[in-house]
Amino acid sequence: MKNYKFRVIVADDEKLIAKNIALSITRANPAFDVVSVVGDGQEAYDLIRKLLPDVVFCDIKMPVMDGLELISKIYAEMPFIKTVIISGYSDFQYARTALQQHSSDYLLKPLNPDELQATLKKLERELLAVQNEISIERQSQPIDIVESVKAHLRHNYAQTLNFSDISAHYGFSSAYLSKIFKEHTGTSPGKYLNEYRINIAKKLLMDSNLSVKDIAQKVGFEDQFHFSKNFKNTVGISPLQFREQWK
Repeated sequence: MKNYKFRVIVADDEKLIAKNIALSITRANPAFDVVSVVGDGQEAYDLIRKLLPDVVFCDIKMPVMDGLELISKIYAEMPFIKTVIISGYSDFQYARTALQQHSSDYLLKPLNPDELQATLKKLERELLAVQNEISIERQSQPIDIVESVKAHLRHNYAQTLNFSDISAHYGFSSAYLSKIFKEHTGTSPGKYLNEYRINIAKKLLMDSNLSVKDIAQKVGFEDQFHFSKNFKNTVGISPLQFREQWK
């Protein structure tokens, strides 16, 4: 396999520490190339959306948007990007929350060289696996896979769907499937499914007398509260307010 370079963004509001982290990463494993160092979470988020790096190292405590919110947004919109939390706080609650937000690891400052090297080695294995899948499938048509996944989501939107199971069905990792899906649609599989469900719900609110609870179940939401919250976040008003507009 060819030698891949993996692009890294480091986010930490302490400039000197951020630069030292960047230097430590490239020294620990030359396969990782730090392409940018940023000072706050919002700046990092905007740059991540633009550059789509392979890995983001971010501090927990940052202005504008903290590290936990940043990795949560990354996972929701760009789950193929790996994240590592770096912090001066050894509080277990921080570590647990970071892992719940699907961060790959949690490292304490100052970085322990052995721990950093182990983390980078783990990330390298995971990223190489994805690159291998991409290389194997390069001669096929990823757009056909994406269209097939879209059709599957539209056909089964009312069911509880597991993206790990869907990825396994096509013989890929979730990270690879998310990557090609976003490349060809501009959105993640999760957002695509959510928007499709909300559009079906809007039609039912306009054209039927079904209760909000029944509509929530029909479009694949586990409960009415989750559905109503999601609907308002997407549409800007509650399901009942939306229905009122069409009476």
